[in-house]
Amino acid sequence: MGPGRAPADRPLLRLPDTLISKIAAGEVVERPSSVVKELVENALDAGASRIEIDLVNGGTDLITVVDDGGGIAADEAMLAVERHATSKIGSFEDLLEVATLGFRGEALSSIAAVSKCELVTARTAGDGHRLLVEGGKVTIDEPAGRPRGTTVTVESLFYNVPARKQFLKRPATELRHALTVVQGYALARPDATFVLRHAPDAGASERELLRAQATGVDAVGRLNRIAQLFGEDLVSRLTPLPEARREQGISGFVGDRETTKGRRLFLFVNGRLLRDRAVLGIYYKAVRDLTKGERPPALFLFLDVPPESVDVNVHPQKAEVRFRDAALMGRIGSALRRGLEAAKGEEPAPLREPSGPAAPPAWTGAGEVREASFPASWRSTGAASDTAPVAPAWAKELAARYGGAGTGPTGKLAEVAYRPAPGAPVPLSGRGRDSLRLIGQYKGTMILLEGPESLLVVDQHVAHERILYERFRRSLGEQQSASQTLLVPRVLELSAAENAALAECTAGLERCGYAVSSLSGGSAAITAIPAVLPDAEAESLVLRIATRVAAGDELPSEDEALADYLLTQLAASRACRAAVKMHQALSAEKMESLIGELFACEHPYTCPHGRPVVLELTDRDLERRFKRR
Repeated sequence: MGPGRAPADRPLLRLPDTLISKIAAGEVVERPSSVVKELVENALDAGASRIEIDLVNGGTDLITVVDDGGGIAADEAMLAVERHATSKIGSFEDLLEVATLGFRGEALSSIAAVSKCELVTARTAGDGHRLLVEGGKVTIDEPAGRPRGTTVTVESLFYNVPARKQFLKRPATELRHALTVVQGYALARPDATFVLRHAPDAGASERELLRAQATGVDAVGRLNRIAQLFGEDLVSRLTPLPEARREQGISGFVGDRETTKGRRLFLFVNGRLLRDRAVLGIYYKAVRDLTKGERPPALFLFLDVPPESVDVNVHPQKAEVRFRDAALMGRIGSALRRGLEAAKGEEPAPLREPSGPAAPPAWTGAGEVREASFPASWRSTGAASDTAPVAPAWAKELAARYGGAGTGPTGKLAEVAYRPAPGAPVPLSGRGRDSLRLIGQYKGTMILLEGPESLLVVDQHVAHERILYERFRRSLGEQQSASQTLLVPRVLELSAAENAALAECTAGLERCGYAVSSLSGGSAAITAIPAVLPDAEAESLVLRIATRVAAGDELPSEDEALADYLLTQLAASRACRAAVKMHQALSAEKMESLIGELFACEHPYTCPHGRPVVLELTDRDLERRFKRR
């Protein structure tokens, strides 16, 4: 019998309720931020206009959530901590059009099953009720005085499930996840006030990390809430989505090119913060099509659609939904494209009747190669001779149709702009390859090489990115990284979650040559940078790392591994920005130099982000494509 397999003759048994509750809690409660999420959702569903969260040691020791919502009646308090007890749905039909954040009745019972949980609630001021539940068992049930609303206190999370507790991260990481959750719901509900405080241990004083005063749910209110969390500078770079889509439930803002420095992508459906890959995929495609870039600008997208058109019961943590309206994706894509165009300062050109080009069409390489200094000249039939052949009838017709000055050489409409680079062998440093011959450059993007038995296509941008990455990685990875103190510190406007993420990275950033300190109001100051980086770029890299970590990138727990991770991120970002761009013409000498350095790298076939650098087409593959095999 293999490990983990039960004997074939073991009888079927009904699991005890305590074990059932712990198993169910595993799908709802992963970490302290899961508790914060469920309790904040319950508070919002109860109509709270103010929610205060207090955490101790990242939430692993204590979580307290206080709201001024509708509260729970005294005679229903016991039901609140039982499994699948809820006031939000009562039939299967209700499940098909859920309009609340919570609906399964699992939150409080799951939390209480793996912690010591106290519930104090009142529907009317002064007439409240108190429950104390330890490991799923109610130990105290008594009246209590309290203003209208609910207070839930969760202590010693996972105290009775030690195997799960050991998988928790450092308190700073758990705190950052909790901040991310509260920040998300603060964006979703600008009509409510959110406050989050934290203390490193029970005896320490609390520090307020997030405060967002209630604004409004219109466009101005949402912008004010974004400014509260991320700063005025980001708001000044946001462009609203088309007003016409607002009636279809699609609203929000996209950023300009400067906002690509951070990964600030937020999607909300009926007030629920989501990680919907389909919608984000539409945005990524629109960014690639319109900006030709890989990094997306900031996005704050709010979808308000009929509850019956969204299935929110497809993910255990309600982090994903399924849209029943197939046409919705098309409307979202259209709105995002219009928003990106407006952010670039572009407007669709009005349609008008075509008047034809001012010059005849030109195809490069359709005839003989001539020096670029000799411009093309269209000649009449009468000029025919051995050196100036008679133009064919189709050339005359095209010249007359498009306003050409005359006719040109036989079969030729335009001159080649430049003579192709000579096929010189490219010197390499080995790597198991014979010498390659440079063919040329395709559309200023790909470098074509002829090998002994194959054609190699090299993406010039990612090839240069790989070269620079290994160069920067060596420079930044020196034991004593050279550091440059700034005369004027660089101040970053960060959200509370991003500031917490940056605090986690401080020790690793110091190994790279940075000096970063937190300021009041959620800002951070960079006082020293690696000597190999320009000021503006050093600031951009820190912002990008902070936003990536705040968006969900996990950090290594060991200091050495953390420093190595940050070195990798810094070098990759630096290389991407400094590498030659797409559609950039290179001379034969530069192409040869680039290819030679590429194959001298340790890993020449992938860029730092994992994309391929070289595509190889063997002679056999080409012959098969032309059906010669």
